Amino acid sequence: MRQIHCIIFTGSWCVMHSKLSIQVVVAVIICLSFASIQPVLAQGLPADGVVNKPLSLFEPYKNLVNTASVTIIALIITVIYLLININKRRQTERLLQRRNEDLIGVHEELSAQEEELRENFNELYLNEEQIRQNEEIYRLLAEGSNDGLWDIDLVSGIGTMSDRCEEISGFTGKRENFYKKWRASIHPDDFAPTVAKLEEHYQGKTAYFSAEYRLKTADGGYKWVLARGRALFDHEGKAIRIAGSLTDTTDSKLQEARIRQLAYYDPLTGLANRTLLTDLITCELAAASDYGSKGALIFIDIDNFKLVNDTYGHSWGDKLLVDIGGKLSALVGADGVVARLGGDELIVFFPGGGDRVFITEFADKIMKLFEQSITVNQHSFQVTASAGVVMYPDDGSCIDELLRNADTAMYSAKNSGKRNYKFFDKSMFEAVVEKAGMEASLRQAIVNNELIVHYQPQFNLATGRVEGFESLLRWASPEYGLVTPLKFIPLAEETGMIVSIGKWVLQTACVFSQTLFAAGHGRLCTAVNISVMQLIEDDFVEMVAGVLAETGLPPECLELEITESVLMERFEENVRKLGELRRMGVRIALDDFGSGYSSLTYLKKLPITMLKMDKAFIDDITIGGVDAAITGSIIELAHQMGLTVVAEGVETEIQFKYLRQEKCDIIQGYFISRPLPPAEFINELQTCFQRSAYHFEHV
Repeated sequence: MRQIHCIIFTGSWCVMHSKLSIQVVVAVIICLSFASIQPVLAQGLPADGVVNKPLSLFEPYKNLVNTASVTIIALIITVIYLLININKRRQTERLLQRRNEDLIGVHEELSAQEEELRENFNELYLNEEQIRQNEEIYRLLAEGSNDGLWDIDLVSGIGTMSDRCEEISGFTGKRENFYKKWRASIHPDDFAPTVAKLEEHYQGKTAYFSAEYRLKTADGGYKWVLARGRALFDHEGKAIRIAGSLTDTTDSKLQEARIRQLAYYDPLTGLANRTLLTDLITCELAAASDYGSKGALIFIDIDNFKLVNDTYGHSWGDKLLVDIGGKLSALVGADGVVARLGGDELIVFFPGGGDRVFITEFADKIMKLFEQSITVNQHSFQVTASAGVVMYPDDGSCIDELLRNADTAMYSAKNSGKRNYKFFDKSMFEAVVEKAGMEASLRQAIVNNELIVHYQPQFNLATGRVEGFESLLRWASPEYGLVTPLKFIPLAEETGMIVSIGKWVLQTACVFSQTLFAAGHGRLCTAVNISVMQLIEDDFVEMVAGVLAETGLPPECLELEITESVLMERFEENVRKLGELRRMGVRIALDDFGSGYSSLTYLKKLPITMLKMDKAFIDDITIGGVDAAITGSIIELAHQMGLTVVAEGVETEIQFKYLRQEKCDIIQGYFISRPLPPAEFINELQTCFQRSAYHFEHV
């Protein structure tokens, strides 16, 4: 029995643990079963089994065999059942294993997908956060930016704008027919170029649309804007949408205008400056070369303008320039351009037209314009101007040549007495060269002692004696000979040399008067002409006082002759200075009376002691004539004001008789004596006395 159990256990173990096939396991069990009964068979037959019974091997072991057979069968069935179950289990395990492997794969795939989803989620979250931040940044930028944003649907015409864009344009945020209304809001002068740029972009010729133009705002005004945008195209290449930005450039445009104003216009007068004038003339000269056009340039310089600045200050001079510039601009109008080169130099430029007749007529108008008085700070000025005229291309092929030639013509007009104009002539170069050479020689003349003083006696009609003399400057030039004051005094004043020259003349005259006194000729008064450039010097009074102290000449023996024009340049200040000199005892004579303002209002304010009548009144004296009547009236008026009257330029006996008849105090002129060098004057002094006495007694 134990053997059977062992067989069953062995078979079961084989089934459970062996990987052998079912047939092999059954065979093993059968073999084990027979092996278990082999010992029984080996014992042989029982003894009683042989006697009287048929010999049978089964019979003695019948029960055992049956039991073994049943056991074997049961075992086989059990084994088969177990094997079937085990096989199913193995299949199930394999299936489960495969499914488990599939699940593992799915799990791994799901894990990977989960990780990917997690990464995608994180990325999306970061993107959303970035988008939110960007939107916030863009919102802040849009709110804080100077640019407005706009979007136009070109199909529907509806447009939308940001708040800033609305603020710039004055339009609402969303409007029907926005595109059409936007086009209608462009300034007429800017419409064509702006739309042209837009169409170029629609046609794909440009990557972006960009245009600066004036946009009509909701309040009806215009402001400068810069529009930039980019269009969206459909599959046919047609623009269906455009969006972009709008920038208010009004301030920058105004700044550009201010910069341009500073670059091309004079900040004081608002006239064109040298830069703009140069550009205009250069363009016109190019046109003249290509098309044969002509034009003109008038160079204007205000006479004695420096004296206005020196007398009343630069603020007065500036206002005077502004007034003159405005009047010139109004006179020229659209026919030309008025420019200021600097100081008191003005240019009137007539581009592309104007013949000599027209320019002559216009130059006459300019001269008449300067005849009008100009009021500055309730003070009336009567200024004059000199002008030079050039015609292009005849008188120059470039701006520098035209300006140089116009300047030459202008100075020629000044040298001809001012307050007129001259057309440029090539012969004027000779005068310019001569002037430059004379200026250089005059500077050397001061160093080389080429300047001398001649003296012309002044005859007292009441006493019949020489009472004094006028000191007249001469220039004994080795190159030019004896040069008269009319030729070099204006040059000395223009260059500023007159200040030092004038002081030298004053010193020389005072010394000569002292020399005559020392020689026994008595106290003769010396008259010295004073230039306006000397008088406006701050230390003029101190300079005169210093010369008197240095030479020892009594102040009452010095007579300073001042012309009306000199006094009027700086009236109040000049009156103050002359008053100081008068209180010192110096005589003050108003020279060339009647040639200038001749205002009695000013005359009574002047601290003068003498009145010198202009030579023009003396030249044409005839008994009963107009000049004679004027001369008599002047003498009478001066005497009523307590002034001594001096008539200069007396050259004829008729003049002498009439002046004596009208009780003129002193005469001076060639009828008595021409101006003489110092030595000759001393030699002729006694003769002059004798001649004067003779004329006094016999004429």
